[in-house]
Amino acid sequence: MNDSSATRAARYAAQFEAAHDGFTALVASLTPEQWQLVGKNHPQRMNDEDEGRTVGVIAHHVASSETLIMNRITSLLEGQPPAQVDFKASNAAHALRHAGVTPEEVLRKLNENKRTISEAVAAIPDDQLDLMRDTPIGPMSVAQRLERVLIGHVTTHQGSIEAAIA
Repeated sequence: MNDSSATRAARYAAQFEAAHDGFTALVASLTPEQWQLVGKNHPQRMNDEDEGRTVGVIAHHVASSETLIMNRITSLLEGQPPAQVDFKASNAAHALRHAGVTPEEVLRKLNENKRTISEAVAAIPDDQLDLMRDTPIGPMSVAQRLERVLIGHVTTHQGSIEAAIA
């Protein structure tokens, strides 16, 4: 697809796929020892997250959050306010539930997510990308949610993992 003729939504879908592919390749490359390392905070922390989780749990968090994030974006498109979430409590509970997660589980979930989420992003009408909506962190456009939250979540946590294994 010629990038200049692609819709804005298709370009966001391609950006998501690129970030997702980079994250998937990183997860696939991790050794068992790296999987158990504790993550390091990335300079672009979201929701004041503190990476006290293992690399494996962080990877599972990313994989399991992609659909949730896309659902929240869909809710914004439908004019529904996003549900309030205590991210610290949610992340802590997730870390306990998935402490023994395997790379195979994470890779399977990542592979399941890619096409579904990419297609959902590409299907957003371009005229809706600039809609401003109230979010827990202040007003944002749908496009900003795609960039900062959907794509940014992947790249921020990738930075956490890369810092831990460096």
